[in-house]
Amino acid sequence: MKAAVVTGRRQFEIRDIPIPSVAPGTLLLKVKRCAICGTDLEYVDSTRWEGSDEDGLPFQTQEAILGHEWVGEVVEIGDGVKGWKVGDRCVEARTSCGACYWCARSMPHLCLGGPTRIERTAGSGWANMFGAMTEYVLRPARGKIKVPESVTNEEAALTEPLNVGLAPVYESAIKAADSVAVIGAGHIGQLTMLAAKAAGAAPVIITDRIQSRLDKALELGADYALNVDEGNVYEQILEITGAGADGVFVCVREADVLYQSTLAARREGTVAIVGFPKPAAIDPIYWLVKHLRIIGCDPSLRYNWEAMRLMQYKQVDCQQLVSTTMPLTDVSKAFDSLYSGENLLVMLDPSK
Repeated sequence: MKAAVVTGRRQFEIRDIPIPSVAPGTLLLKVKRCAICGTDLEYVDSTRWEGSDEDGLPFQTQEAILGHEWVGEVVEIGDGVKGWKVGDRCVEARTSCGACYWCARSMPHLCLGGPTRIERTAGSGWANMFGAMTEYVLRPARGKIKVPESVTNEEAALTEPLNVGLAPVYESAIKAADSVAVIGAGHIGQLTMLAAKAAGAAPVIITDRIQSRLDKALELGADYALNVDEGNVYEQILEITGAGADGVFVCVREADVLYQSTLAARREGTVAIVGFPKPAAIDPIYWLVKHLRIIGCDPSLRYNWEAMRLMQYKQVDCQQLVSTTMPLTDVSKAFDSLYSGENLLVMLDPSK
């Protein structure tokens, strides 16, 4: 089968690797769509490939098959698996070991065990790797969500990033008529904006410096889209909301945004960190005097069930975010189009 293997900075090889063999408790899945995430972009563009760690990324660079935003179709079922049939589609859901410190305290979303151990025992060699930028993947049947017929492959592949967008909405307790400012209009920011709209937030403000992203946000339903290169967006947020946003959701990695986000939040508001910010010097006096609540949102598939339900019942339309779908063999072209800003979100189709 074909697989897109990262071999260096902005370098890929399309390799033929073995189709993994089904093991008890697993599903062999044909990848229908795989979206390219911002973390994929950072991994492929890391200066660590060239012997530098100036970008401060939290992972080592090595040959890998990337791709964690995907949907697959069942083509073979391992012994002991029930409730699945060939032709069903599925995406990942949060699983837990049931035995670690956090599971014992009814906090399975913080589990230290099960999912990683299970993945590592499901197959061998390349099949062990997490990524779905390949024709087939082998996965444990446990912890999978069946995709309803009404949800397209493109939507289903965005279940995981929509789960990321839902995290700050749920965890900051945003309710109808609360104001939200989303910092960053990449595809995670756009999905976060859609999640806030689905919760009834009003107004929903989004910021970025790429005008095409802001235009897309307005098309998708943002109430305001502010360009950070065309004025002080934090003052504009204060003017729009009257006191600052009830929730400020940081969906970018720029370090200075952590400070600036506190300016956009109202007193006793919430700043939710959704992206993976770089190290930054922070003056906590603003947190103190404004009585801010600062939360980190790393859902790790925690809200995939809710994301699927919202798409199934058309409360969130993710389809509009997809700029284009390309064959897996055009993976380099797909990444380049995202680096250049030509596309907002690209799906890969490994069948082509």
